[in-house]
Amino acid sequence: MTDKTAPLAPDDLPGLAQAAWRHGARHCVACGGYHRVWGTLRAAGLNGGLASDGPDLEPRIAAALAPGAKVLVAGAADPALLDLVVRTAAGIPLEITVADVCRTPLEVIGELRPYARMSVRTEQIDLTRLDRAGRWDLILSHLMIAHVPPGDRIEVLTRLRRALTPKGRLILVARTISGAAREDAPGDEDAWVNRTQAQLAASGLPGLGAPGEFEGLLRSYAAHRTERLWDLATPQAIADLLAAGGFEVDGFARMARAGRDPARADDKARYVFVAH
Repeated sequence: MTDKTAPLAPDDLPGLAQAAWRHGARHCVACGGYHRVWGTLRAAGLNGGLASDGPDLEPRIAAALAPGAKVLVAGAADPALLDLVVRTAAGIPLEITVADVCRTPLEVIGELRPYARMSVRTEQIDLTRLDRAGRWDLILSHLMIAHVPPGDRIEVLTRLRRALTPKGRLILVARTISGAAREDAPGDEDAWVNRTQAQLAASGLPGLGAPGEFEGLLRSYAAHRTERLWDLATPQAIADLLAAGGFEVDGFARMARAGRDPARADDKARYVFVAH
């Protein structure tokens, strides 16, 4: 068991998972337990997180950074996106704000060992209430938009657009899914839970919580998983959503996703958009 009084390293995935489980017992309300489960799945290698997206994101992030730049991480499953920004900055001092509607990932970030030359703060906020005109030079959103109810997405994007400085940029990653996979998804929850439990058992990670507690949260996670995965069908749908929020898209690209099997069925894809 990780000593909760000792600072955590951003690559200590078991330690981050335990911290998220501990904090989530008090704070995972708005997310339905998502953040309590996410860290364990990541530590077991069962979700990609940012591991395969870094090579696509790093040059785009680097192009938007300058000494003293103000960066907003809009939505955080864990500290991974914050850490990617810091590593990409390579010593450039930044002012970074990490915002999420759930307190759990913010508390985990608070347990990290300090980053040299970086000012890092956290803020618990529903992005439909964000009201900071011209505040940030760079806003990062990694798979966050699918967690926002469809009726609130334009409001969130409109507020993020207002929060950019005149020369600021949004880097947004979103997932698309083919029509066939969308039709198959709703019946997949039980199979996904059973498969995930078997993989967790084989990972060697210590169990968390009372018997059945983690499984209950895993089933809640699975119930909402299809809503997050099988939503936006095409990159054009994402571009249209950005335009409705007041953004002009500078460009977008399908992400290569380092380490992914190129022979894998092409039913899911991630796209990275840069917009202003």
